[in-house]
Amino acid sequence: MTNRVKYLIPAIFALMMAALVCCGKEEGEIVLEDNVEKTVFPKTRLSLTESEMSNIAPSNDYTFRFFRDNYQAETDMLLSPLGYQQTLAMVCNVVKNGEALRVNLGFKGESMEGVNTYFQHLIQALSGEAFSKELSLANAFMRDVRAEKYPDSFINILKSNYFVDYHEIEAKPLSEQPIGSRPEDIWCQDNTDGMIQTAPFVIKENETSLFNAFLFKGEWQDKFEKDQTPGEFFSKPERSVTTPFMRKDGKVNLYRCEDFSAVSLPFGDGTFDLSIILPTARYNVGGVLEKLDSKAWESLRGEFVRKEVRMVIPVFSTSYSKMQILDFEFIDGIAPFKLIGQKATFAMNEDGASAASVTQAHVPIADLSSIVRKETFIADSPFIYTITESGSGLILFIGVYSGADKEEMIQS
Repeated sequence: MTNRVKYLIPAIFALMMAALVCCGKEEGEIVLEDNVEKTVFPKTRLSLTESEMSNIAPSNDYTFRFFRDNYQAETDMLLSPLGYQQTLAMVCNVVKNGEALRVNLGFKGESMEGVNTYFQHLIQALSGEAFSKELSLANAFMRDVRAEKYPDSFINILKSNYFVDYHEIEAKPLSEQPIGSRPEDIWCQDNTDGMIQTAPFVIKENETSLFNAFLFKGEWQDKFEKDQTPGEFFSKPERSVTTPFMRKDGKVNLYRCEDFSAVSLPFGDGTFDLSIILPTARYNVGGVLEKLDSKAWESLRGEFVRKEVRMVIPVFSTSYSKMQILDFEFIDGIAPFKLIGQKATFAMNEDGASAASVTQAHVPIADLSSIVRKETFIADSPFIYTITESGSGLILFIGVYSGADKEEMIQS
């Protein structure tokens, strides 16, 4: 696994929301309202059948499980498990005995045809007019002209169910076509509005790749004040780092329990929201992650209440990369996808937030042995954050901000 923690962006990864939410005349003073207004999220705009909607909870279970399995303390992380899930679902069409993979992806008891149809309808819904202002997604298949061809039946599934754009390219040596200008890189740039400049893997002669890209850009429904002020973020028990914070006063969706506090901040017309989950015990991100699953997530979102608060949240940006080896047995005659990787990036400021991910399943020719596997809500220590389709609770991105970006600045 490789990590890249970068500088500032505008909406999901490094400093995400070290939020200071206060009620009252003075910071730190807790004033409870007499009349608590329960948060009502808008009805989902996902045009799915009741049976297809039942896949949202297993998808979120996969998201939490995947993120928990890859969690690293004291690291700024961002992933789109949904991007992994969709990419591996495409790959599953050429895996021998794919039931085990389907179960792992959250589709226990579902046929491959059912999985393909679900993603066909989900992609159509997420690509529709109701979401297009803030969200876009794309899938692609790239094959070097000298690489082994795949059966037309597989390519047709990719095109009809996953709306994959098919590209035959002539992969050139890096000396002739450097990283950043290659076809796979141009595709990433075009489908993430430049937020991701290079693909997770280089496509070389005789190689093939499947791609998925998600891009989210949203403006806060209620924007923050423009005057950023520096503050302390407690990245580790023994030290703090200085980072810019943004502020606003107003009603906020707030939740508290013994283990953590949470806020939910809507974008635009409320179709999407960003949630921050702040452990009650500082630095206990791992402990909170252990308790998060689809049921806990649904319960949490059902218990938000509206309260007048003062919020102080860090402005930050981050980037993260992950890669791993795939160990599946593929159908005879199929060139095996042996690698999967994802690059993700997030940024947040007073106006809104943005996030992008590119997931790539790759058929390499080279040896893999070198691959390494007015209340207060003060988010001034490591926390979890998500970007979610508000009506269904479907999680698009999930991350942890630990202040590691500021630690790097201190050390440099």
